Amino acid sequence: MAIHAVFHSWYSADAMNYREINGVRSNLGTAVTIQSMVFGNYNDRSGSGVAFTRHPLTGENRLYGQFLINSEVVFICSHF
Repeated sequence: MAIHAVFHSWYSADAMNYREINGVRSNLGTAVTIQSMVFGNYNDRSGSGVAFTRHPLTGENRLYGQFLINSEVVFICSHF
């Protein structure tokens, strides 16, 4: 259901407005990243995080990420 939701989001009003404003062609499509759950909540020497090659809010072309010690987090990322 999560995969379907990501693919369906390509046609949301927000996504269509984003593409129009930023000149992104609508025939490119979107991608879904599926990743196995890794437990990071064992102790203070473990954790979980996510990284992007572009800043998710500004689109700036630089590495951006978050990491939490002693945590277990699930992320679903949509790329377009």
